[in-house]
Amino acid sequence: MNTVLGTMFKLLAVAWRPPTAGPWIEAVVSGMMARDLAEASAALELSPAAIEAFSAALSTYEGADAEEALHAIRREETRLFIGPDPVVENSEGTWLQRAHGVAHPIRMINNHSVAVADFMKECGVVRKGKYNDCIDYLSNEFDFCGYLADGGTLSVPADIDAAERLQAFADEHLCAWVPGFCAEVEADSVEPFYRGLAVLTGEFTRALS
Repeated sequence: MNTVLGTMFKLLAVAWRPPTAGPWIEAVVSGMMARDLAEASAALELSPAAIEAFSAALSTYEGADAEEALHAIRREETRLFIGPDPVVENSEGTWLQRAHGVAHPIRMINNHSVAVADFMKECGVVRKGKYNDCIDYLSNEFDFCGYLADGGTLSVPADIDAAERLQAFADEHLCAWVPGFCAEVEADSVEPFYRGLAVLTGEFTRALS
């Protein structure tokens, strides 16, 4: 399996997680996150324009004070994704419900999130007993795809082809919502981090189809 593809999924999973002090914000202000994602994107032959737009957006934070950068990105993450009526839904089930006209999406347990959980279970990946958040957050789906891209080495049953399962998950899930999600984030975010990340993520996801 393409290890660069697995690396790309894992890097995007980290980038889309809630911003935290320590290694996460240090990767942003040091430029490491931008460089690693740009290198993986170039290796996957993604659009140079998308890579350039992403790199330019994240260069805003290089050399910045980590605490100030973290505060700015956290504030925007809260505005965009958190609360009873977020600007943009960042889980598959809630985003698709909104796209289908549901004003107040049901979180965690809906037909889309159940389909994601069932797909993961078929590949040997199960929700931890005390996990009480959305299984279909973008970062979780990218983590899962990174696992499959690396061959599903943890506990995939012998009759599961990880490459085929990865393509099926991309077709059935990622491509159904991530490009639209990224378009909304790019249009609605006031923070370069999320605008740039959305450009690159949207380009990457479209290339999977």
